[in-house]
Amino acid sequence: MLTSRREYATQTGARGRLCLQDCGIMSGVPVLSANLATAVMESLFYGIFLVLSFFSMYILQYRRSQVSSLPPNPRATRNMVYLTPMSIAAVCLLITNTAHWIIMVYRLFQAFLYYEKGTQPVEFYKDASQPSEVTQTAVLMISLIIGDAMIIYRLWIVSGYNWYIAIFPSSTLVGLAVCTVGSIYELTRSRAGGDIFFAPTGHWITANCVFTLCTNVYSTAMIACKIWHANKEAKRFGGSSLMGVTGILVESAALYTAWTILFFVTYSIQSNLQSTCSETYCAVAGIAFMLINVRVGMGWAQRAHVSPVDMDASREAAQESFGMTRRVAINVTRVVHTDDGTGGPIKFKSSSSLDLP
Repeated sequence: MLTSRREYATQTGARGRLCLQDCGIMSGVPVLSANLATAVMESLFYGIFLVLSFFSMYILQYRRSQVSSLPPNPRATRNMVYLTPMSIAAVCLLITNTAHWIIMVYRLFQAFLYYEKGTQPVEFYKDASQPSEVTQTAVLMISLIIGDAMIIYRLWIVSGYNWYIAIFPSSTLVGLAVCTVGSIYELTRSRAGGDIFFAPTGHWITANCVFTLCTNVYSTAMIACKIWHANKEAKRFGGSSLMGVTGILVESAALYTAWTILFFVTYSIQSNLQSTCSETYCAVAGIAFMLINVRVGMGWAQRAHVSPVDMDASREAAQESFGMTRRVAINVTRVVHTDDGTGGPIKFKSSSSLDLP
């Protein structure tokens, strides 16, 4: 009798889940509601990304023009102003985000107007084998790969071109690329009407989340560690604090990491909210990348425009506080490391005078 009741309860629960799926409701969120909310949120995020991307490309070009005013670097070519890793990544992310948003709008029209003459929008959105769904997923994964590659590039630059420190994140990036191919392949093989929670596809998507989380957490932690160490050494010689840069990197990484975890949780519980997190994932990855460029670039530009009066005042205050009376000329050679991919470090000399007792 007890076994019969358990079997009856199991069958009843299965029928209930099928009924929810047929009605387009999973975990209390209707399919149409989730996708309409996705259209609004992705359009908002894309607008934010668009503004940040234009600011980012302007700042990258401005920085390049300022570096070009220094003595020329023999390894750099002035005709490659725009062909730098950061600028290329910014343009590629702009293209992929724009393509992703266009496909989202196309799918919206297709669901409500063209698919079965607009009578089956729920079935359309539940069908993971739709060509537009596969294409949109491919564009999303390309954006994630670009974003992860750039955080690894930043780590390589900050670590002084140390390849050993970039081995682990490079391996996880390769893993992400392999899982991208696998997940797209499984989507194309899914039967007509098959949903995104299909088991083989789910394994690839889970692996995607794990690899991108490992890449971003590791790279951000190592960059923060390097900057903290450099800041500690700089303070010994009276240099300015670099912890603001660390905060910018950590905040952007936290945004991307939080969205990845949110998507993974909603996908694991088979909630239709996963579509909202997934469709806006591309824009969030782009925003996290552009925020670093814009915020760091704006801080750099502000420091580049310190007025001579302020510099003189600071020098006089330092002389008074240390009781300096005798002037000694000192030649200082500085090495500037740029992350624009134009070649090796740029060395230049500057003469300054200090009043020593």
